[in-house]
Amino acid sequence: MPRILTNLKFWAFTTALVWVVVVTVIIATNPEFARGAG
Repeated sequence: MPRILTNLKFWAFTTALVWVVVVTVIIATNPEFARGAG
């Protein structure tokens, strides 16, 4: 198994980065979402 798969720091950083990108895209495409419109 590749060492990178066991590198928790790598996965923590990658998950955080992906989450930030996803949230940014959602807010960019749905400005009303950032204002808490349900």
